[in-house]
Amino acid sequence: MKTVLCVGLTPALQDTRVVDRLRLGDVTRCRSVTYSLAGKGVNVARILRQLGARALVTGFAGGDTGRLFLADPAGRYIRTAAPTRVCVTIREETTGRVTELVGEAALPAPREWRAFYRLFDRLARRADVVVISGALMPGAPANVYATLCAATTGPVVIGSQREPLRAALRYRPWLAKLNAHELENTLGPTPILPGARRLLELGAQNVLITHGPRAAWLVTPSGAWRIRPPKIQAVNPIGSGDAVTAGLVTAWLRGETLPDAVRFGIACGAANALT
Repeated sequence: MKTVLCVGLTPALQDTRVVDRLRLGDVTRCRSVTYSLAGKGVNVARILRQLGARALVTGFAGGDTGRLFLADPAGRYIRTAAPTRVCVTIREETTGRVTELVGEAALPAPREWRAFYRLFDRLARRADVVVISGALMPGAPANVYATLCAATTGPVVIGSQREPLRAALRYRPWLAKLNAHELENTLGPTPILPGARRLLELGAQNVLITHGPRAAWLVTPSGAWRIRPPKIQAVNPIGSGDAVTAGLVTAWLRGETLPDAVRFGIACGAANALT
């Protein structure tokens, strides 16, 4: 079975609470509370495994909140002195509105970075695809993802934005996967199709731009495909972008063409939004 290595440098302990309605400045009682391992890399790896792929996830974890990550059989983490961040999701039953309280990840110490790069080198050599996704922690060097791409000989899928993405594109990742907001953050206001083609010029071998319920664009040197997601009544779209990534990688490893793999990934993203 082929192996996918998922890089998520800023995992989070996810605290999800369901309420009737969030009352700011007042007491709100929770109907349910659940805790789960989350973060871009964790989410992609989990969905890959649900789809039948073998996936490992690597990054940093520490403190009481990090113990759950360090105990994960699919996790390959560097233990840090700083605790793993916590993110809180509040979903209102009456309105369907979702509020996100996002904790910031701490910057690893220099020795922790060195240990991570050594670990990544070992893991990447045994992986068939490397998926790099998520934002860097505040204060991290902008060339972190570029360093990882440079150390990888196989296909790389990168989901990032701004300067970390620009730096990584110089090493010609197989696929740059962004949403429309991340594209604008990277290139400034620009239509999606010209923006995707600009990312090709900057070094990406292929580009996928998603746009929520609107059509996605896959752009390659040989053409462009406009792919519409299924029409659904979304319950919670959080994590749908990670599902798209996991779905397309799974389908591509099974031998699908890239356009067909993206279609499957888009369907996975829609299915995620239904739960």
